[in-house]
Amino acid sequence: MTTVVLTRAASDSQRLAALLGEQGFKTLCLPLMTLAPLTPQERPDLPEPSDIWIFISANAVTFGLPLLAPLLHRETGTTVVAVGAKTREVLSQHDVASISPERQDSEGLLAMPELSGDCVERVTIVKGEGGRDTLAAELRRRGISVNEFPCYRRCWPEVDLSVLRDKADQWVFQASSGETVSRLTTLLAKEDSQVLSQFPVVVPSDRVAQIATRLGWRTVLRADDASDQSVIRALHHWTECGTST
Repeated sequence: MTTVVLTRAASDSQRLAALLGEQGFKTLCLPLMTLAPLTPQERPDLPEPSDIWIFISANAVTFGLPLLAPLLHRETGTTVVAVGAKTREVLSQHDVASISPERQDSEGLLAMPELSGDCVERVTIVKGEGGRDTLAAELRRRGISVNEFPCYRRCWPEVDLSVLRDKADQWVFQASSGETVSRLTTLLAKEDSQVLSQFPVVVPSDRVAQIATRLGWRTVLRADDASDQSVIRALHHWTECGTST
């Protein structure tokens, strides 16, 4: 029996597990991280008005929008950018219209004409603590003033992987970011160094796929993006075709 191991934070994993269950997939929720809001003392001051607001993840919307909504609703002529379909969907649930790039990562954002530097002076990036600095660094290189507004942090608790020792199951792992696939690889290598060559991992982008391959995963299933539906489509494609996407 094939089981999809979901590594997102608990609430996200449970939502995806319910959708996969409706599609006939067996799942195991095994969150590798938890999310915590930054305290008022840890957060920067609220940013200045911006031409463009970029939400770098759905979690950035969840933790940042309640703080920033008064600013967004007060400003006129601003553009809200979501990194991908999942982030755009969460923004729409809060009645915030947004646009997103075709390639749903930092490189895709940088390719958007709205961020060329010719027609924008100030950008605010709503994000988690830490993470990649590619986006902010390149925007500053283009002469754009960049505010970064971290509003949450990722925590990596100890995880019990003993449930994966059941050799009767076939596992398919899901990892939504480079950090997650790196953490997953480290934990699995401690349990069984053969896992990476035996079982697939589903990832949301070419960049994360490249990380997974470098870390030793032999079968990497490339979803269109990080949304629930893209993960489901990638799994259906794999089960129907028996090949990586």
